[in-house]
Amino acid sequence: MKFTIHILVLSSLILSSPSVRASVSDTDAYIAALAHLLEQKTIGDAELVHMLEAAEDGKIANPICPARAETSVEHFVANNALEELLQGEVDAVRVASWAEVNIKEQDRVRKKRKQTQEETKELWKETPTILSAGYRHSCAVTINSSVRCWGYNADHECDAPPGVFVSVSAGGGHTCGVKVDDTVVCWGDNWAGRASAPSGVFRSVSAGYYHTCGVKVDGTAVCWGLNAYGEASAPSEVFRSVSAGKSHTCGVKTDGTVVCWGDNEYGEASAPSGVFRSVSAGHSHTCGVKTDGTAVCWGYNAYGQASAPSGVFRSVSAGRYHTCGVKVDDTVVCWGDNWTGQASAPSGVFRSVSAGDEHTCFVKGDGAVDCWGDNLSGKSSPPKDLIVLKQE
Repeated sequence: MKFTIHILVLSSLILSSPSVRASVSDTDAYIAALAHLLEQKTIGDAELVHMLEAAEDGKIANPICPARAETSVEHFVANNALEELLQGEVDAVRVASWAEVNIKEQDRVRKKRKQTQEETKELWKETPTILSAGYRHSCAVTINSSVRCWGYNADHECDAPPGVFVSVSAGGGHTCGVKVDDTVVCWGDNWAGRASAPSGVFRSVSAGYYHTCGVKVDGTAVCWGLNAYGEASAPSEVFRSVSAGKSHTCGVKTDGTVVCWGDNEYGEASAPSGVFRSVSAGHSHTCGVKTDGTAVCWGYNAYGQASAPSGVFRSVSAGRYHTCGVKVDDTVVCWGDNWTGQASAPSGVFRSVSAGDEHTCFVKGDGAVDCWGDNLSGKSSPPKDLIVLKQE
């Protein structure tokens, strides 16, 4: 049969499209475009076949869009459209009708994705960790994007390397940070390899007691260090964030659900159902903030550290046997063990809070840092001139 197509329209589509090599889905979209234009001006069969073969070999730009509806490839494969076109036996009206429906479905999916992204942009906006209270030391990203640490330094966990950082995390005897080029660097005690950061580009990093985990830019979680309980064996999921505790790790997946792995002696790795904004793994308990702002905790609760109070929270931080959170009115509330005063939150306006082993540090509204609780080796005595990086 004689195929028909408007060569000028097809050429303009190709020339105006992004110069991307065709994948399987791109090829199908290209075939759909050809079919959609079949009943216009005439073109020779041989020339059409050449175009189709070029598309099949991945040598043609996609005239529609690299994105596709869920059913495009499956539908085309199921109906053998490519084979039919090459053999000259295709029903042009049938394929053109399908192509029109598919293009509309692509537009619908694309608009829905954009709508969802806009609706959740603020909800899922990542806030880099600029202040972190660890086991016996604390660290912060300063206003000039360098890292400063204070407290115990026998293993050089306070000796931050030079560079421009976007976040920092203080662990058991080591510290890790994400630099402006999205690489992770760690320093301090490297027992079990907890300070041996892998290569790659990361969105965030969390230093636990004896292991460390990070989220790469593709959303995969990577962990290193001690793995006695499987705490460094991250599942094959896509995450928004992860938090490394003592012997367990928890992460918030892209759908907002929380998954944990590692030691579960007290139920610290048994995450409840629901949709979460964030999660924080402590010594042997875990806390998270749900999308409605309520705080939920699970795991070891001998000191009440897993008994979250009512209220609407922006964030929570789980320490050893205590937990602290910033409410939506920018006040801080803490609960759990308070034998060194680590749960005695002062009044005032706060930007963030970090619960350590037996101390707590917070960022004031003006960007200054203060701490309370145990002050062994000066971990609760931040530099007087310290001003942290402004969080957007």
